[in-house]
Amino acid sequence: MKRTILLVIAGVLLLGAASALESPALSPEQAETYRRLANELIAPCCWREPIAIHRSQEALQMLGEVEQLVREGRSENEIKSIYVARYGPRILADPPGQDWYWLNLIPFALLITLMLAAAFRLRWLVSRTLPVSRAASPEYLAQVRTDTECDW
Repeated sequence: MKRTILLVIAGVLLLGAASALESPALSPEQAETYRRLANELIAPCCWREPIAIHRSQEALQMLGEVEQLVREGRSENEIKSIYVARYGPRILADPPGQDWYWLNLIPFALLITLMLAAAFRLRWLVSRTLPVSRAASPEYLAQVRTDTECDW
């Protein structure tokens, strides 16, 4: 029984050592490149999450491919271009182009314009209304006061 346990432990240790020898750890620069790419590439199965978060089979496969490409010394742009060629620009979390303006500046500019238009409209409406003292005659105001008095 002890012999079996020792053989199992030895086998686990050998497998761990073999896998450690098979894939050396990434250097700090490579690890940072890998992390950035894993957060910038979208999982192609559902197009919702970066491959760093998503845990589908395709995303896990892409993580392995990205790690291998980073180990080979490929640059970020090279790796991105490989995946853009394979899946199109939709694979990138932040695709190139003018979309940034449409998503960030245009709604903000539209909001500011609408707020200014509303402020000018309110100012115009307030300037057109007459104060109560000029709008109603004193006789009319006296009549309203007598009509609304209650004996409560």
